[in-house]
Order: sequence, then structure tokens, then C-alpha cells
Amino acid sequence: MTLPLPSLMLVDDHPLFRQGLRMMLSSSNMLQADIHEAGSVTDAVAQAHWVNLVMLDISMPGCDGLEGIGQIRKRWPGAYVVMLSGHDHPELMRDAVRQGASGFISKALEPEAICAQVQHWLLRSLGMEQNIHKASGRSLTPDAKPHAEVLPLRQYEVLKMLAKGFSNKAIAKHFGLSEHTIRNQVASILKHLGADTRTQAVLVAQRNGILPATAIK
Repeated sequence: MTLPLPSLMLVDDHPLFRQGLRMMLSSSNMLQADIHEAGSVTDAVAQAHWVNLVMLDISMPGCDGLEGIGQIRKRWPGAYVVMLSGHDHPELMRDAVRQGASGFISKALEPEAICAQVQHWLLRSLGMEQNIHKASGRSLTPDAKPHAEVLPLRQYEVLKMLAKGFSNKAIAKHFGLSEHTIRNQVASILKHLGADTRTQAVLVAQRNGILPATAIK
């Protein structure tokens, strides 16, 4: 008996980006999936398909991505919802998490990096994150860190501040957190990326497509 393919829903009001992303994902070495499109949250939830992963634009006319997370969750309770945005503002990411988003992908990333992150979340939605493959199609070696492509949202915010040269004290003040909390976040980032120093972590993140090259100051 042939198992059904995992299902992915792309929700973005820009047809060119949405269709381009679908073509890019379809032509990559990503895990095979049924890919569906919608130009709005309303159109998405009206479709009969069951989905494992929803890639949701964070800013759309009418019911935008943030407001639509609840509708997506109600329609597909078990699906992962990952936000797409051309703006990496920490406030947007925090709002998305509060509304129930599972993660965040920047549209500013290179195509290969976007494919790798979609691959990560699709596998994670299937409970197969330990089998993640890179966008090139090569399997991660046993010593590689399977989650190196994607950071939790809070750590991604801190990483962006590290890339801009901010100290722990400045980062703590920016987010209204204690320095102790930020030190723990930085330690988690270094461990996550397999880095020994803050600078090395930023370079690893740039190389893996987590941060665009322009983020390195």
C-alpha cells in the first residue's frame, strides 16, 4: 500500500513569489510533497486538502498572516505553521510566536537556504527531523547537527543582534531581558551551530544561509 505524500500549503498574496516558490521547491531535492497554493488565508482554509505544513506570509491585505494563524490552526490542528516575511523585525517574530506560529523563514535568504528550511519543517511535521537532508540532497553525516539550518525564533533574534556586534548587555536591554537570560541564549546558539565563539557562530550562520551576508557587520 502506497502511503500518501506529505502536503504543503503556500499562502501568499503575491502570485509571482508564491508560484516561484512552488516551482523552486518542486525542482529541488526536497522530500516529495503535494504542494498547494492560496492567495489568502480564507482561500487556504476553504480547500479540502489536509496539510502537514503551512508556509504563511506574515503580511497580506485583509486578514494578514498573524491574524490568520488562528484560522489555520482551527482548520488543520496538527499542522506546523511557519511564517514567511521580507522583514526580519524581532517584534513580528514575537507576535507570530504568540499567535501560535512554529517558526519563521526570511524571504531574504538564498533559494537553497529557503528550500533547506522548508525541508526541515516538513520533515519535522512528519516527526522525521532526524532524517533531514541538505538542499543538495546529501545526507547529513552522523557527526553533523541536524538542526543547524533552523534556530528557534528567540535565538534567531539574538543571533541577528550578535551579527550586528551588540554586547550581551545591549541585547538584554533591547529585548527587556536579563543579561543572564541572554548569556544562556548565546550559549545555546553556540551549541546549536557547533561554534566556539560569537564570531564563529555568525560566520556559520552566514554560511548555512541562516543569516544573509549583509547581516555581518
